[in-house]
Amino acid sequence: MHFQRVFPAFLVLSSWAVAGWAETAATDLIAAPRPDVVQTRVRDWLQSQKVSDAVKLAAVEELWKANAGGTLPAEVVLERVIQSFAAVHQPTADFLPHMVLPAGGLAPPEAQVLLNAKELGAFYQSNFRLYFSKYLVHREMYEEALETLEGATIADTVDPAGLLFYKATCQKALGLRESGLLTLEQLLKRTEGVAPRYHSVATLMQYDLGNLEEKSLDDVSNKMSDVTRRLNLARAGQKTQKVEKEIVDLLDELIKKMEDQSNGGGGAGAGQGKAGKGNQSSSAAGDSRVKGSTAPGEVDKKKTKPGANWGNLEEKERAKVKNLISRDFPAHYRQTIEEYFKKLATRDSK
Repeated sequence: MHFQRVFPAFLVLSSWAVAGWAETAATDLIAAPRPDVVQTRVRDWLQSQKVSDAVKLAAVEELWKANAGGTLPAEVVLERVIQSFAAVHQPTADFLPHMVLPAGGLAPPEAQVLLNAKELGAFYQSNFRLYFSKYLVHREMYEEALETLEGATIADTVDPAGLLFYKATCQKALGLRESGLLTLEQLLKRTEGVAPRYHSVATLMQYDLGNLEEKSLDDVSNKMSDVTRRLNLARAGQKTQKVEKEIVDLLDELIKKMEDQSNGGGGAGAGQGKAGKGNQSSSAAGDSRVKGSTAPGEVDKKKTKPGANWGNLEEKERAKVKNLISRDFPAHYRQTIEEYFKKLATRDSK
């Protein structure tokens, strides 16, 4: 009989300063480390950064007094780790107020601290990136959040389930079906101690991604949601317009299939998909990048006039699509589609 082994996110070796933490094998289960183990890792990080200020060191120790040897939710442990960084590292302390929700502005805060993350070590980088990405996901800045997570490793994070969950959330939102399913498989099948809320939502995401059919009504609906998100973030540039055009082309194709079927032409059905809402088009990825990371942020603030054509379509084409929508589409999708076009037609200049 084959037994799976359970490993903490980072292995307890004779010295935490040893570099080169290896990712566990595909058949191994991953579990979050105990709070006391994380506290030891924090102390070793302080030593690696040559922190000698007694007041700062005492402040860090104070953070870990409560339940240090007991059981704590991984997200609470992550919060303590971040606060430990901030207690001794001023750039981290200066950046934390920028991650308070609700937040203003259409661009993500400039994470200058990530520019020096390599010098701060893998332990700092992985946990800070996870913490920052959670903030970005809550603001629906999935492109930036996924890019931020690319620099984090499961082996160095104190919340591996959180890392996988937020990574899968971004992949689903951006229409990255295959990579999203792989991440969810790792979260649901090879990760210990997944919080119930993560497990429930991840199971639904897995179902949606697994059953999403390309060029189905669900696919169209998800692309519309993605465009609406982009417009809310003032990202009305070429990529967004390209997705708008794809939406109308898909609608035209689906309507044509319906017409062929109703006329006995033998065309395939519209194909509504097997799941509810799944994810957005993969075209969404790459509209912007994380400031302070691998490239400066790029938020397209292109102004659009109220009543601008959907994807630069002619008025007669828009009228045709609306006509066919109201005639042939099921009520649920018809409402979604009409609301989407109304949003595009009435958006104000940013």
